[in-house]
Amino acid sequence: MRDGTFVVQIEAEDTKEQEIYWSTTLIGFVLGDNPYEKAMNNYVTNVWNFVEKPQILYHEDGYYIFRFENTEDRDLVLQAGPYTYHNKPFVLQQWEMDFNFDPGSVSVIPLRITFPSLPLGFWSTEALSKLASVVGKPLYANKITAEMEKVSYARVLVETDISQPLPDSFEMQTKRGVIVQQIEYEWKPKFYCDCIRFGYNSNECWLKEKQEKAVEVKAQPKEAWNRKQ
Repeated sequence: MRDGTFVVQIEAEDTKEQEIYWSTTLIGFVLGDNPYEKAMNNYVTNVWNFVEKPQILYHEDGYYIFRFENTEDRDLVLQAGPYTYHNKPFVLQQWEMDFNFDPGSVSVIPLRITFPSLPLGFWSTEALSKLASVVGKPLYANKITAEMEKVSYARVLVETDISQPLPDSFEMQTKRGVIVQQIEYEWKPKFYCDCIRFGYNSNECWLKEKQEKAVEVKAQPKEAWNRKQ
């Protein structure tokens, strides 16, 4: 009891078993849609056919839990993303103890970025990690980039806060001088910073529309008075 409130102390040992059990899990949800379980089952079967099919659990709040056989399969699925479902973003993230589902305020999501014409000398894991950190937290370089099977551009998966502006280029300071490097996004999300809601741009934002209507309502009595005069 603390200040009249019951307090329960949870120790690390109390949740250790659950952390181990869910450690191979991904949380997934489709922004702007809520697929039926059968539809999601078919999607996973067809799209993630390069790993052992995970256990699929649906939560009534509107998201799915994918529990894989091992962390290797989990990571392979993450590396192959990002994904779309019926042309809508299918967001995946690793399970965490304090996970709280709120798709409307999602701001940190994984994005696939490319560095076109990046000189091959900068394709090391260390260099790519530094370059990707301009956009967000580096997660993975895709297999083709890591093994240099194609050399036209480097691709990296990053976890980034899309409530902030996404850069289109940056400068690389090297021993040979400064190189201006472009960034391309396989998919660039719409996010209106004023209302911190995902899926809208500044012209579509419900908050902006509400504010504009409020201004119009206030102006109407004045306009009516002017016409009367």
